[in-house]
Amino acid sequence: MPTEMEAVLGIEVHAQLATRTKAFCACALPTALEEGEENTRVCPTCLGLPGALPVYNARALELAVAASLALGCTVREASVFARKNYFYPDLPKGYQISQLAEPLAEHGLLHFELDGVRKTVRINRLHLEEDAGKLVHGDTGVSRVDLNRAGTPLAEIVTEPDLRSAAEAAQYLRELRALLQTSTSPSAPWAARSSEPASS
Repeated sequence: MPTEMEAVLGIEVHAQLATRTKAFCACALPTALEEGEENTRVCPTCLGLPGALPVYNARALELAVAASLALGCTVREASVFARKNYFYPDLPKGYQISQLAEPLAEHGLLHFELDGVRKTVRINRLHLEEDAGKLVHGDTGVSRVDLNRAGTPLAEIVTEPDLRSAAEAAQYLRELRALLQTSTSPSAPWAARSSEPASS
């Protein structure tokens, strides 16, 4: 018996915040030109060594707030970081610093048009977290762990299940990308009133 299926889609996007340094330490973020220089942009904090204390990157917070406001989210007066404990070979601490119960911002909207039809996607939340490192798999069967990327600042943007097709999902992602690039660019209206901290 044939069964008709309806697509009901929600999307979770991890957007890297364009800072010079990592989320919780002053290590510079790696660039594509530094491939082959594994584990050269690390410190006790992003390695999670005992006694190292994280301090959040002020510039990353500014960019995340700008993105939240562009999405029409309510920015909470207080948000809380938490540990998400799980094992990745390239997650040196054994946990990820993220936000769960009290995210940075909630309840936004993103509008777009597809085939002449206006669509509204509800944004459940935008929260802050750090990226893991990466595994480098060689042709010889040997894998290496590169922690240069560990601690990269991310904004995670989570929708409600408001999308109904792959075409809608693709258009949502295009609109979100354009909005993030515009709202966090140096020419955005809010940027003129803000100075970038030295360790950002």
